[in-house]
Amino acid sequence: MSGLDPNNLPSTVDDIDFSDLETKYSEKFLEDSLDNVVLIDNLPIVDEKKESKLIALIKKITKKLGEIKEDGIHMPKEVVDGSSFSKGYAFVEFLDASQASEVIRELNGYKLDKTHVLEVNSFMDVEKYSKASDTYIEPPHSEFVPRDHLKYWLMDEQSRDQFAMQFDQDLSVNWNNRGASVDNIVSRKGWTETYFQWSVLGTYLTTLHKQGAVLWGGSSFQKIVRFIHLGVKLVDYSPNETYFITFSPEPIDLESVDTVLGPGNEHLNPYTDVDSGNHFCVWEVRTGRLLRSFPYATNADGSPVTKFGWPSFKWSSTENFLARVTPGSKISIYEVPGMGLVGKKSLPVPNIVNFDWRPCNDPNSKNKKLQDVLAYWIPDVDNQPGRIVMISVPDMTVIKTKNIINIKDVSFHWHPSGQALCSRVQRYTRSKKSTFSSLEIFRLDDKSIPSEVVELKDNVVVFAWDPRSNVLRFAIIHVTDATPPQTNQRGMATSLVKSNVSFYQFIRTKSKLATREEFLLIKTLDKKNTTSLNWSPKGRYIILSTLRTTTAWNLEFYDTEFEVPNLPKNSVSEASILLLSASEHYGVTDLEWDPTGRYVITSASAWRHTNDNGYAIWDFKGEQLHKVSIDLFKQILWRPRPHSLLDNSIKSKIRKNIDSYSEKFDEQDRILESTASIEQLTPRRRLYNEWVSWRNSVNERVDELSHDVPNIESFNTSPSTEDEEVIEEIVEELLDEVTEFV
Repeated sequence: MSGLDPNNLPSTVDDIDFSDLETKYSEKFLEDSLDNVVLIDNLPIVDEKKESKLIALIKKITKKLGEIKEDGIHMPKEVVDGSSFSKGYAFVEFLDASQASEVIRELNGYKLDKTHVLEVNSFMDVEKYSKASDTYIEPPHSEFVPRDHLKYWLMDEQSRDQFAMQFDQDLSVNWNNRGASVDNIVSRKGWTETYFQWSVLGTYLTTLHKQGAVLWGGSSFQKIVRFIHLGVKLVDYSPNETYFITFSPEPIDLESVDTVLGPGNEHLNPYTDVDSGNHFCVWEVRTGRLLRSFPYATNADGSPVTKFGWPSFKWSSTENFLARVTPGSKISIYEVPGMGLVGKKSLPVPNIVNFDWRPCNDPNSKNKKLQDVLAYWIPDVDNQPGRIVMISVPDMTVIKTKNIINIKDVSFHWHPSGQALCSRVQRYTRSKKSTFSSLEIFRLDDKSIPSEVVELKDNVVVFAWDPRSNVLRFAIIHVTDATPPQTNQRGMATSLVKSNVSFYQFIRTKSKLATREEFLLIKTLDKKNTTSLNWSPKGRYIILSTLRTTTAWNLEFYDTEFEVPNLPKNSVSEASILLLSASEHYGVTDLEWDPTGRYVITSASAWRHTNDNGYAIWDFKGEQLHKVSIDLFKQILWRPRPHSLLDNSIKSKIRKNIDSYSEKFDEQDRILESTASIEQLTPRRRLYNEWVSWRNSVNERVDELSHDVPNIESFNTSPSTEDEEVIEEIVEELLDEVTEFV
């Protein structure tokens, strides 16, 4: 039609050539009309007699995923030896595109039987790829560009740690020099648009932008990988940094992504029609490949759950599984990297509220059921008590359950080693007018998974395990009223609540009759202003801090394993918990230990208030080593370290021979200290020598002038003693005064 001649028009409409318009608009027409059609391949080949059974099977497996239109299953056939057989695939038409997307997501890879694994694709994808050219075009050759060592900082000769901090528009990474000084490594303006985050093992520095998230690494902090997710707000890593999750409140829109990528880069768009409208994305870190996207979870009435805790998706310690809860109905557990539901369906758990994975996996454990353990809880319903349940994945076997009445809320606190789980239960009293707390502690290192209960008269608001304690030591903050204090618009508490801090540890007492096991109270610190408990990553030392309040900024450093003389073995004493130092940091909002447990950073963020923003570095005993005030200071984080490659036997050997190692380290410390002293003395000596040289040159000049002038006495530089006046001053001082009465 483009070559239509106005002077020589066709006689009828049928003679007009519309091929150019059909080509131009056919694809758009198909996208608008057939995106609700899916192609199901690898179906069994059946004759006309079994065709109805196969159609019924298709309807059965898609029943919960979408509604098929009337006569919406089209199964092509062929004639073989006079009989009609299906070709092993079918076109299925659903009511809308969203249902078709759900069917593709859930049934692709579905194992129908031993010999038939379904391949489910969008009809539009088939149409698109069928038009691909059969001629192979070799991709452009790209030169190999070597990258920096991603874990270079672990080879620092002085074994220093790094931290990153953000202030104003700048983001910098720095070396910590024993807390006394800081060496800048790299600093960039506008490096991140919102905040930054280190990966779990410290390999990557994550920055967030309007277009998505970027991972940086190596000695020069070059860009490693970029994840396109417009409006990203939250990110999370899997335990071994293999996978990466992003969340954006903006639904995925393919056209918007193409616009950001620019003309000619549409092939870099990681999304397809299946991802359109979703908010969560799961990526593979090394390749940058999108594994799957997810929409919001839905309530029972079908409305989206837009208010949720982060991380919304939680990883098992082995990274084999990823799960999230649909409040009140189910847990959806996905197998990674295929991202299909375990058992092809979610685990129905009526009235479920929350869950959490066991954080540490022991590959040497003989009990394989404890490899991937998930704990969840449900409240009291219809006179049925609430329950705490632990199951093993993927077999979904219940390995422990405990009934508890009058539950208001439950928080799970796994020991970092995975050997114990504390369920902090807030419960109603019988009158329902007040609440109290009980700690249900399960020990998974015992075959029977026994549980001990610690009941309190008041409410536990903070719970924290000692991460390295062999006796399962923990600390709690408990108050009479669990109602949080009022906060201002920036999240700073405007009033304080008097709290108590208590320390417990596990005690096993053996006697002739029985063995008694319990968590024993060691010590309680009364009438504190403590709002946060921060254990050293190496255990033993803890900081009781008052964070994000407008009236108090206390920091108390404690040693929980102070050696008490003449204390019997396997016994406890409150004297073993010793206050090392008490101090304060005005306006403190955040606190973080470094990976070695030797240093602590406290900071006052401009995100919370605008008074005296900056940070301070302390040692583990509470001595302040370094403090800096920075305008518009926002965030500071230590760079995490990966897990040690040494096993427990080698670590034990090192501890036994620590004296021989300490001699070497002490010598290195003396060299560094002397080097620092030399660096200070060298410029001072240079200035002194310059002054002496100048003074000598002046004296020589004066001597030369004195020989040339007749009146030599006028050049006498010695001080004159004429017209001197001596003033004598008498000072009386009262040393003592005694009054006697006669």
